Amino acid sequence: MPRRNWFALAALGACWLAAAPAQAQNLLVNPGFEDPVTYDGPPFVGSWEAFNAGPGSSAANSSALPRSGAQHLALSIIATDNSFAGAFQDVPGMIPGLETIFSGYHMTTTDPFDVGVEIRIEWRNSVSNTEVARTPNLTPLPPSQYGPFSLVATVPAGADTARVVYAIQSFGPGPTNTGTVYVDDVSFVIPEPATIGLLVLGGCVLAGHRRR
Repeated sequence: MPRRNWFALAALGACWLAAAPAQAQNLLVNPGFEDPVTYDGPPFVGSWEAFNAGPGSSAANSSALPRSGAQHLALSIIATDNSFAGAFQDVPGMIPGLETIFSGYHMTTTDPFDVGVEIRIEWRNSVSNTEVARTPNLTPLPPSQYGPFSLVATVPAGADTARVVYAIQSFGPGPTNTGTVYVDDVSFVIPEPATIGLLVLGGCVLAGHRRR
């Protein structure tokens, strides 16, 4: 990503974090990863479920470089092809047509950073226990110091649960397929319409940067 586009994206995230209304409740449990992530299967409401592809990959709490508090989420792939690691949490009570924002902070100390990031929302129906739809993956490059990410999405028809996912993967050609990402202070909110408008405006600014 060109440097000016990264700055525009960071500014957009900062605008959201600054403009988010105090009354917009964070619907995620354990947003700072202070409590242990789990590996025990469903239900996935009320905790972060971690996953990985086995040797060479990991997803766990860490105290290495928290943005706040004592811990954060650490995702790693070390010299392993076709691997993945991540964590997700289900948020029930979604109503089709609602606007939502999944946001937080991430960083990496790996240089070169040679894995892909995938941030998305998987929309699910709890009655049929099926996925209705999912957002396209947001694929930012984590900065070397904590920087914001944000994904705006509308609850689709048939969905009553949002599964928010942050993952890394090494399905690309390499050459090292190595990277570690730290994630902290995440949120999933239903914002005020004015906040959505600010993000849309910021998106237009970012698009303008890309056209130049």
